[in-house]
Amino acid sequence: MKKALKITGKILLCILILLIAFLLILFVYHRIMLNKEDKLLENYPGELVTVDGHHMNIHSEGEGEHTLVFLAPAGDTSPAMTFKPLYSKLNGNYKTVVIEKFGYGMSDIVDTKRDYETMVDECREALKQEGIEAPYVLCPYSKSGLDALTWVQNYPDEVEAIISIDMAFPESYDNVDIPQEPNQSPFISFLKESGIIRLFVTDGVYPDVYSEEDKALMRALDCRKFGNIVFSNEMITIPDACKLINGVEKPDTPMLLFLTSGEGTGMDADTWHGFAYRYINDISDVKCTEFDCGHGEIIYKEYEQLSTEINEFIEGLK
Repeated sequence: MKKALKITGKILLCILILLIAFLLILFVYHRIMLNKEDKLLENYPGELVTVDGHHMNIHSEGEGEHTLVFLAPAGDTSPAMTFKPLYSKLNGNYKTVVIEKFGYGMSDIVDTKRDYETMVDECREALKQEGIEAPYVLCPYSKSGLDALTWVQNYPDEVEAIISIDMAFPESYDNVDIPQEPNQSPFISFLKESGIIRLFVTDGVYPDVYSEEDKALMRALDCRKFGNIVFSNEMITIPDACKLINGVEKPDTPMLLFLTSGEGTGMDADTWHGFAYRYINDISDVKCTEFDCGHGEIIYKEYEQLSTEINEFIEGLK
């Protein structure tokens, strides 16, 4: 019995030593890669502007009568890459702009309350500094639907239309458990600091519509920005944003809605679509298209049809 325990103890000790050695090697490799990626990220698209003493990244391409402003989904570490398949199809006809809010992409991480009125004003200031003038066609994806609705209600003259890329509406959060306090997970911090996150951000994670260079940029930012405190601070202000949006008259702004199956939202298609259809029920100029794909797939799977319908919709605004 004692001999068996000794053998078991030695095996466990060997496993522990191997695990520690593996983590040390991974940590060193992670630090080496972070240094290499710093150089790579110099090629990340966009220009840094100063907003409230911090750097915010804004990327624009193309020229045209209409300006499309893309607003990123929650927790997106590289919005300028996420939207690339779509804006690359549109920048021949319009000015296309991706705003990376604080905590997103190459923008600074700030540890302050992220209420939606403040975030909208920061985006407006970034556009102003880049000389990109209103009116805008706002193109929100997922949670940034709250940004777009806050924007159009506070500054209706600045918003020409809203193109919803499966955006969320206030009712979308009625039965969602929203945290009361910011919570930056120690586990996620450990994954990033130790380098373990690199085991999860392999090439297979990123759709093939993106080039190898695009994937490398996305990976570099995942390893730096994933799960940062800004995303948590945004979540806790969602109930306040929903109250503000629901508390004022709904603007009758032209809208084009792209809806997915809801897969990835935790809701079925009927439930997910219901939020959108109830919101647009009394809007006079609205078009809607449903896609048979998941919530997180619509950009890279359907960008061809999205661009076609966006062109048709904007033609109708003239």
